Amino acid sequence: MAQKIMAKRNPAPQKRTGLSQKTLFGGVIAVILLGLYVYAVIVALAVTSCLAKGEECTSLTKESFTSGMSTTLAMVGGLVSALVIAELAVTKPGETPYARVLDDNPSEQAKTILKVTTTLYLLIWVIFGLLAFIVGFLQYPGFLQPLTDMGQSWLGLAVAAAYAYLGINQQSAG
Repeated sequence: MAQKIMAKRNPAPQKRTGLSQKTLFGGVIAVILLGLYVYAVIVALAVTSCLAKGEECTSLTKESFTSGMSTTLAMVGGLVSALVIAELAVTKPGETPYARVLDDNPSEQAKTILKVTTTLYLLIWVIFGLLAFIVGFLQYPGFLQPLTDMGQSWLGLAVAAAYAYLGINQQSAG
C-alpha cells in the first residue's frame, strides 16, 4: 500500500516527446522581440539616412523616430542581446545553441530546424547590430542619438557574446 501511495506522489519521469509549451512560448516571445528590434533598427537607419542628406530629404525628421521607438530600440535591443549572450554562455563551442531543449534522441529534422532557426536568429542580431554600429556610430554619430547609442553598446555586447560562446577565461588564455 505504501508503494502505491509513493507511486502516486512521485510518478515516474515521462520521456519528452517534443518541445514543451514553455519552450515554444519562449521561442515565440524571442522571435517577436527580434522582430521589434529589427523594425526599430530599420526605422532608425531610415531616419539617420534621411538626416544625413540634409535638406534633400523632407520625408523624415528626428521626430519621425518617436520616443516609443527610442525606448523600444534600447530596451528590446538589450533584451535580445541578453538572450543571445545567455544562450551562448551555456553552449559549448561547436554545438548548436539551444540544443538542450531537444529530446534525448532528436530526429535529424528537429536538429536541422533548430540549427537553421538559431543560426538565422543570431545572424539577424549580428547584421542589424552591425548596421547600427556602422551607420549610427561610425558614419553618422549623433545624427540620431538612439541609433548611435545602440551601435556603440552593440559592439560591446557582441564582444561579450563571443567571449561567452568561446569560453575565454584566464585559465584557457594562459
